[in-house]
Amino acid sequence: MKKHGIYNAKLLEAIAKMGHGDMILIGDVGCAMPQHDQTEIIDLAVCEGVPKVCEVLRAVLSELVVEGYVISQETKDVSPAKYAEFREILSAEKNNGNDLYEKVISYAEMKNLWRCGPLDGQQMKVFVRTGERCPHGYIALVAGVDF
Repeated sequence: MKKHGIYNAKLLEAIAKMGHGDMILIGDVGCAMPQHDQTEIIDLAVCEGVPKVCEVLRAVLSELVVEGYVISQETKDVSPAKYAEFREILSAEKNNGNDLYEKVISYAEMKNLWRCGPLDGQQMKVFVRTGERCPHGYIALVAGVDF
């Protein structure tokens, strides 16, 4: 039995396979699933609110080296409290002593990134669905290296 960290075998394996520049999206229950087999889909939604996006975000950050993240402008505009929560969690993270970079794109670009990104050459490797209900309650992490 694992002592601590992520217990979900599928999520832990997906994180272990990520390399520099690969992305993992952690999203709310309303996020449309990718329509191809290039992105690993991990559905953690149990019931309304379980688990929450930020709970999964914290767990993933405990296992994955991250250099940046991608967020939609709509998350900032429509769900500013969720955006502030993301920023609070991510402000504690560093990559080789540097702050994480933030890339802001439109909702249409964000949805295309997780639904079709790998087909366009972008490295969206993992899609994680949670049980949280929050308009535009999603974030994509960009894997980094620790050397």
